[in-house]
Amino acid sequence: MTRTDEPRSVEFGRSTLRLVRRAALGLLAPAAIGVVVSLVRGRPWWDALWYLLFAMLFHSWRLPTLPGGSQRTRLPVRLDDQRLEVSGPGDTTLAIDWSNVERAEIRGRLTPLLRVEPADPELTRPPMRRWQWAGYGQSRPYEIVVPLTGMTPGPGVLRRELARRLPGATREDTLGLRQ
Repeated sequence: MTRTDEPRSVEFGRSTLRLVRRAALGLLAPAAIGVVVSLVRGRPWWDALWYLLFAMLFHSWRLPTLPGGSQRTRLPVRLDDQRLEVSGPGDTTLAIDWSNVERAEIRGRLTPLLRVEPADPELTRPPMRRWQWAGYGQSRPYEIVVPLTGMTPGPGVLRRELARRLPGATREDTLGLRQ
């Protein structure tokens, strides 16, 4: 079997570097705005450190757990030619064949989310129960929502791979433009 005959799989995992970069940009932007506001008001620039403190508190509440933490240490999404695998709460991994994927789209720019819904929840491995994956932003009983913040290789690659693998998918479907 040659390398081109092997099934091609793409694994998406958490990147500490991307999370740290996102946190740094999220902290520097309010600090820079605070410095400009302080200087415009005629105050010393270090009065803006309060903005930095508030931004740090906001980001510590909002950022997902880093890969070394206890929340999600495994690969959250894996695609191959036969199926889509999503890791979920606890140690469960759900596999959905491409023919069973009713909807798979990525929504959001600042905090991108992958939303997947199987056509028949009984055909997933293991079979899905109603509201089993309830959590972050879920709005349907069999919907799976995976936060893509800090993922590598990134949401753009995932969009391309979904468009390539989903039967009959259009660009608007995978971009989440069509409702």
